[in-house]
Amino acid sequence: MKRILIILILLNAFSLGSYPNRNARGEVSENYIQAQGIVDIKLPKMQFREKEPISAVLSVRNTGNEVLRIFPYGKDLRSFQVIVRDEDGRTVTRIEEERKQDPVLRRRNKVENLVGDEVKEIILHKDETFSKEIRIDHLYELEPGKKYFVTAYFYPNISEYGDHFVRSESHPYFSVEERKKDWVLPGVPYQDPATDGLEPEEVIHLFLGAEKKKNWKLHFKWIHFPEYIQAYDRFARDWQQSEEAEKDFVLEEFRNYLAENRSGMLQYYKILGTEKVNSNLSKVRVAVERRVNKVPVRYEYEFTLRRMPEENGMFWKVANLLAKVRK
Repeated sequence: MKRILIILILLNAFSLGSYPNRNARGEVSENYIQAQGIVDIKLPKMQFREKEPISAVLSVRNTGNEVLRIFPYGKDLRSFQVIVRDEDGRTVTRIEEERKQDPVLRRRNKVENLVGDEVKEIILHKDETFSKEIRIDHLYELEPGKKYFVTAYFYPNISEYGDHFVRSESHPYFSVEERKKDWVLPGVPYQDPATDGLEPEEVIHLFLGAEKKKNWKLHFKWIHFPEYIQAYDRFARDWQQSEEAEKDFVLEEFRNYLAENRSGMLQYYKILGTEKVNSNLSKVRVAVERRVNKVPVRYEYEFTLRRMPEENGMFWKVANLLAKVRK
């Protein structure tokens, strides 16, 4: 009889322990991250320029039927970590000094609910995914000309179980391209286009080269439209007479006109000379050949470029155009 009671007690204890814990709603609250959670990390591309921001997206996906519970630790979500190694498998040195957080962007770096409170728990149901973007260049000292491999480590509850983590299935790699300076003449200081801007002649090369390749997005990038549109009589009148709310429609029609090659297909161009009027105004003369109805026509263009302020510095923009036919 005693043996039967002992067996029943053991079976009862075993059966109670076999059921997962459930919350007040009857939902399973066990953390099944190792059994049904997939951790992945992705990079937007494999090659980055020197000093270009390098971001990785770490994601956790619930592939099972039970609920996954995640407990982010700290305002910077240290539950999501990345390790960067070089080609020899050595871990790259981390940046010791912690970057100061911009108070304006502070809310973007936190996981918050709809009322603005920081989230203490994240619940993932079946096929749901939670992602976190991480700036790798803010964490590690990366050298140009090298290849790096990235591995993600996810800690579901790092505050209570610091040794419990899941490693990402993917280990993407990327490289940082070294900025080329071999085209710079001896004795001429290197200029960074992002800060120092391009010279007027270089802008015209990019401007006409983009038209020849029909890369209209790059072509329009170098135009100061409020002035440039005045060089075309048909659109100048509409631009001047239109209300502020209608100017966008006029500009859109003007862009379509430029992209349709109504003045002929650009076949050839050669820069003849540059004249600097003042520090913010320059003129560039260009010999141009276009094909109109299969007939070649030669022009001489005089572009007026004005130096305009942009977010990353001062840049030359095409502000006006004078054209005459060459014999």
